[in-house]
Amino acid sequence: MKQVLLFLFLCCATAVRGAVPTDSLSQRPFEGHFFCEETGVHLYLNLYEPTLTAPGFDFLGPLGGYMLGDIYGTWMLTKHSIHGRKAKLRFSNDIGSDSQDIEWVQTSDSTYTYKAVGGNAIRRAEGRKLVKVTGEMVFKRK
Repeated sequence: MKQVLLFLFLCCATAVRGAVPTDSLSQRPFEGHFFCEETGVHLYLNLYEPTLTAPGFDFLGPLGGYMLGDIYGTWMLTKHSIHGRKAKLRFSNDIGSDSQDIEWVQTSDSTYTYKAVGGNAIRRAEGRKLVKVTGEMVFKRK
């Protein structure tokens, strides 16, 4: 009898533990460090609470996200909204002269697609010119 009760207890404990997601990535998919290998762009996000500080921009206080890397300047998140596995992001560059709307979609646990909405304003330096980066990128969680 004791063995049967022990077996039932272990089955119930295993079932309960399996029913509760322990992976924080599945609970907060729009938080973390993301990298596009093709373009060399880093994207840091926390769409749940502003906790990030962009390097060199401490005076702005905590942000919900920023983007830097092989692009011209640093782009800060100014507005966002979450719709299921999709988020709409609005970034502004570090001098405030340009802004960019982005559709950010989770395609798997660690892969996201970036699509510029309404044209692309983000540029990078090539030689002595500024050229637009591609409007569609694939990011992986780092």
